[in-house]
Amino acid sequence: MDGAAVGPRVQVDVDDLAEGMVLAEDINDQQGRLLMPAGTALTSRHLRAFQLWGIQTVRIRGEGAGPEQDLRDPTPDEVALAEAELRPRFRGDVAHPFTAELLRLCARRLAHHRLHGGPVDG
Repeated sequence: MDGAAVGPRVQVDVDDLAEGMVLAEDINDQQGRLLMPAGTALTSRHLRAFQLWGIQTVRIRGEGAGPEQDLRDPTPDEVALAEAELRPRFRGDVAHPFTAELLRLCARRLAHHRLHGGPVDG
């Protein structure tokens, strides 16, 4: 990581990235080779490359982040509300570990999208 990251840095799942976001840290492969430098403004081509490279999360600059821009994770109550809404869509045994984890992840993603905006596939 070089000193290119300015301001708050936010770790973001690759699926939640959008064009125009700016990398806060260098992206390196497992051998340490530079794939993409900090300061890169992301394009659709970059987003596809992350998927091809198997990169799951990156840190982006939170330029202008302050009280007016909410960059926090959803609270447990927000996730629980989303889970209650999603539970009817899950048929069968939601106590099964796989199903319970899938429900938890879907609820977290829904709560995150409600908090930060963006599409939620219905």
